Amino acid sequence: LSVQTMKVVLALILCALNVVNGKLMEVRSKHLPSEWTKLSDSVNSEDLLELSFFLKTPVEKAEILEKELMIRSNPKSPLYGKWLSNDEVHELSAPYPESKQIVHEHLSKQNSKNNVVSKTPNGDVVSIVVSIAQAEEMLSAKYNNYQHVSGKIVTRCDSYSLPDDVAEYISFVGPTTHLPKYFRPIISHPKKNNNIEVEVSTNTPDNLRSLYGVNGVMGGNSSENKQAVTAFLSQYYSKSDLTIFWESYFPQGEETSIDLVGDATTGVKAGVESMLDIEYMPSLGAWIPTGFWGFSGSSPNDAQDEPFLTWLTTVSSTPDNEVPLVFSTSYGENEATEVPTNYSSRINVEFTKCGLRGISLLFASGDSGSAGDDGSCTNGQFVPMWPAGSPFVTAVGGTTGSSLPESAWSGSSGGFSNIYPTPDYQQEAVDTFFATAEAAGSLPNTSFYSMTGRGFPDISAQATDYPVYCDGTLLPSIGGTSCASPTSGGIFGLLNDARLASGK
Repeated sequence: LSVQTMKVVLALILCALNVVNGKLMEVRSKHLPSEWTKLSDSVNSEDLLELSFFLKTPVEKAEILEKELMIRSNPKSPLYGKWLSNDEVHELSAPYPESKQIVHEHLSKQNSKNNVVSKTPNGDVVSIVVSIAQAEEMLSAKYNNYQHVSGKIVTRCDSYSLPDDVAEYISFVGPTTHLPKYFRPIISHPKKNNNIEVEVSTNTPDNLRSLYGVNGVMGGNSSENKQAVTAFLSQYYSKSDLTIFWESYFPQGEETSIDLVGDATTGVKAGVESMLDIEYMPSLGAWIPTGFWGFSGSSPNDAQDEPFLTWLTTVSSTPDNEVPLVFSTSYGENEATEVPTNYSSRINVEFTKCGLRGISLLFASGDSGSAGDDGSCTNGQFVPMWPAGSPFVTAVGGTTGSSLPESAWSGSSGGFSNIYPTPDYQQEAVDTFFATAEAAGSLPNTSFYSMTGRGFPDISAQATDYPVYCDGTLLPSIGGTSCASPTSGGIFGLLNDARLASGK
């Protein structure tokens, strides 16, 4: 055999060994998110990971979940607003009966020292704490350290595999190939007039409340109503910053209770994103109990996990009388290059489960226009964002202008999903958009995007010139759809309050 042939044979053997006669579940795209850098230092094999296994939802049950959600969220339906209990939702979405037994048995054999834990009421997500060395053996994977621009370091792998009999029942495992991401708000420098800096803070709580017609409207009229913002990657809450903000801009807000949930709610330094969210949602949705749900990526036993997944499973396991009815999240990434379909489709099941409980999930649409989060297009095509492109969430875009009518903010991400089709509930709006844009001669070349995809954003709100207090400092002009989402979330909270107070 030639040397070249031997190299090929050796490579095939190594590949076969890597998947241990199993199924290659996922391979990370060569495109590394711009906020992350792969570090050259080796991982500590004794460090702990909490591996979460998301079991597949039977196709027929996923279809029933979607059908029920579309009926109960349609204002024209007699079942509109007739939400299901958490127990009912998890009964509808239960995994294959044999899947839990097979997965539990496999994990117990792999690690008899630690218990397999159900993370959701029906056991469709299970986890086990293992060392990195054990995780690498279980998943035929090689873990590396990655550093975020914020300084946060996480441990992830480039690919992983599972035995065929187990892979048959698993959608994905985390933390593995997926790197968490969130939208960073845009911090503008003070504008200048005759070389004198002028602080422009157009969108104070009072101005926003006036613009959107809720001046003087307060919540807190229903004990069932709660709202919350989410925070990941050490984006912390500061009570002192919130107090200064309310004293400066919205004294009435001080009557709003703030509830801290999660493993990472406070720290040495507050985050601009986290303080933006927690300052504006309860200022628009005033007097409605507001949660700050913060997750660091580490579980209480110091095992690394994936914070976005931890948030979702925490929502799933929170009782109906305690769970917020609105969440605002400034989290997103490129749909095509950073989110595998097996991952996003299974997460859509979690989104659907929330919707059937009457929980609204608002996601900022992004701040890169029709391009990806790094400002570029892929293969000459526009880049849709996810989760904003999911049909089961409310995507919030950005506007600008201090009076009505507002105009679109140029940085607001929007477009059409390349994975998920146009849902029936927005078909009429999408058809009208295309007809209007074509008549105006402003429709981009159709080769740049999918005309049959789910359109986003669904709604928009102000996205420029927000004053924010962070670490005792006033940042007078914050921008981005990260501003629009909590603003919209607070108004959703007021709507829920009014409906609940009237017995709806």
